[in-house]
Amino acid sequence: MKIDFSQKAYQNLDEIAAYIYTQSKSKAITAQHIRKLQNYIHFALSNFPKIGRPAEEFGEGIRKLVFQRYSILYIIHSTHIDIVAIYRENLPEI
Repeated sequence: MKIDFSQKAYQNLDEIAAYIYTQSKSKAITAQHIRKLQNYIHFALSNFPKIGRPAEEFGEGIRKLVFQRYSILYIIHSTHIDIVAIYRENLPEI
């Protein structure tokens, strides 16, 4: 199944990459991390589109998939999947 990233999702990936680069100071580590995230999204959703839980709190038809503390919001259509947004989950306060 085809996977399309929204403009917002691409912006989120840029922000995630900027954060990783700030922390690591390494373009290679940053690229590797973003590639790993994108590969997971493509593999998981292409093979198991309903793997994420329904997340109606974000809007009608939206599902949420979590990978390494990143939430991926997406919508399943008959011909493709739209990635709506990607954001980092906050660590719980104890």
